[in-house]
Amino acid sequence: MKKIAIVALFYLIMPFCFSQTNIYDASTIPDSLLKNAHSVKREEIMNFEVKDIDFAKLTVHRVYTILDAEGADVLFFIKGSDEFTKLVDAEIKVFDAHGNPVNKYKMKEMRSVGTGEGLVIDGQVYYFRVAAPSYPITVEYDYDVKYKGTLNYQDYQIQVPEQSVENSRYTVSVPADLDLKYKAQHINLPPEVTTSGKNKTYLWQVKDLIASNDEEGCASYESSYPAILLSPNKFSMDGHEGDLSSWKNFGEWYEALSKGSINLSDETKKFLQQMVKDAKTDREKINILYRYLQKNFRYVSIQLGIGGFKPFDANFVDSKKYGDCKALSNYMEAMLDAVGIVSYPALINAEYNKPPVDPAFPHNSFNHVILCVPGNKDTTWLECTSTATDPGILGSFTENRNALLITQQGGILVPTPKSKPTENTFQLHTKVTINDDASGESESVLESKGEYKQEIIEYVMNEKKDDQKEYLVKRLGFLQPDQFDLTTDQKDDSTKTSFKLEIEKVPEFTAGSKMFLNPRIYKIWSSSLPDDDKRTKSFYFPFPFIKTDTTVYQLPSDYTVETLPAPIHRKFEYGSFVTKYFYNDKANTVTSIAFLELTKNIIPADKFEEARIFFGGVIKEYTEKIVVKRR
Repeated sequence: MKKIAIVALFYLIMPFCFSQTNIYDASTIPDSLLKNAHSVKREEIMNFEVKDIDFAKLTVHRVYTILDAEGADVLFFIKGSDEFTKLVDAEIKVFDAHGNPVNKYKMKEMRSVGTGEGLVIDGQVYYFRVAAPSYPITVEYDYDVKYKGTLNYQDYQIQVPEQSVENSRYTVSVPADLDLKYKAQHINLPPEVTTSGKNKTYLWQVKDLIASNDEEGCASYESSYPAILLSPNKFSMDGHEGDLSSWKNFGEWYEALSKGSINLSDETKKFLQQMVKDAKTDREKINILYRYLQKNFRYVSIQLGIGGFKPFDANFVDSKKYGDCKALSNYMEAMLDAVGIVSYPALINAEYNKPPVDPAFPHNSFNHVILCVPGNKDTTWLECTSTATDPGILGSFTENRNALLITQQGGILVPTPKSKPTENTFQLHTKVTINDDASGESESVLESKGEYKQEIIEYVMNEKKDDQKEYLVKRLGFLQPDQFDLTTDQKDDSTKTSFKLEIEKVPEFTAGSKMFLNPRIYKIWSSSLPDDDKRTKSFYFPFPFIKTDTTVYQLPSDYTVETLPAPIHRKFEYGSFVTKYFYNDKANTVTSIAFLELTKNIIPADKFEEARIFFGGVIKEYTEKIVVKRR
């Protein structure tokens, strides 16, 4: 009896494991889980307990074995903490390849940084990087989180790319009268559901899930790999109860939070009305007020308020001249209201590779707010955090999504427009004068629209000269200049950038009396697409576009053309590339013309190989040479 009691006590004090395998010893990993893996999730036990409509807690226990340096991102622990989602405890343990403990770190030893752009402190981010003197190495993370508010249930992210899963389980307990909704993503994994008293429990469990490849350029990993999304039916944030059983009801909750925030002073209203008094249409008024917002207000990332949802009121933004996305959108709404134009804030999941939210699954996937201005004939969308975007243009950050329009009648899920190639254009004209010693001077004029215009404004116009040079060389692929001058003229729908470069050596190389010139002095395209021969996921370009180039080489007087590259006309389903070359004997100039178009920015997996070959051909074209020789 005494022996049995000792054995029982041993198992009581031992950490719970799914099996008797020593999960801290890297040599015990099954061979099947090593294929394509840089790390292995040895054990994961997550418990999410909803106590009532406004309080929940999460406990997390995870053990990872990191196999090599390419899996080192797992060694970085990071967790946010604020008034509504508070990290209350955390511990990290480190083990060597044989499972021997080597280090232990408590929460007080972790670093933390406040958030809120330095204007206010609205939370803390705790982080710690575990040192890895060698691989494999095993880490154990344990932490607890308390939720003061239940809008965001903890999703179950089962797997990330290049990581296998040995054992993982997620238990969610919720009052039966509240219940929850769930959606399986990229996995067939129904839960075990039990009811005990007033609570309902959901259990998801996986075992021996082999690693999948990291498919570069796919949608964000949290929406591309196995996961279970969870969403409450009813919730509360800071005493404000809401309903997420439908998009309409969720919109009603958000709209109620914003009541009274459209509160500009009479003085400010008169100022705005005077500003647009000569405008003949509502569209003109929208443009005038939007440009005023862009020039006089700045974006800061602040998540104060009820879970980051309640905006600062318009008077606050008017006096401080700053705000986050919801505050600036609210202020723009207030300005339009002052001149008699109705508009609506819209919640949206922002980033170019985010897929639209599912209309059939109400879930708080949103991380951004924009503004929608409905019109008689068309709708105007406004990105109120950007100083560069044109009115009516959203750009890759929020285009082609489902946005939740917040109206007095509740939430309405509507699609945002997707841009056309003609809205994102890059038109460059360059004249290069080549000297006898192969040095030269170039004069270029770049006209850009849409995303390219925004890029120029944000990364070129107001930057230091060294940063501008870096943009020209590293981003656009120009030859390294000895000296350069750059000026930019911003128009309503485009930007014209002029720059002059002094180049020590224009030809790619010389041989005897011959110069071998590149088709142009920069690369019209330089990014190779990943070599995925078994791709299963769509590839995301940031946006569709048109790039055109005309380069004129002024040859030295005693040089003429020997060879011009053959013209190119390549196409695939979603793009085309055309080049032409001309020699003008009278002017002694060589003209190179190129046209590159991408008509669709999301390439289906079964069309990806065509796209890879196509853009590989564009890159290869740059190796073609214009050969000129001394007469």
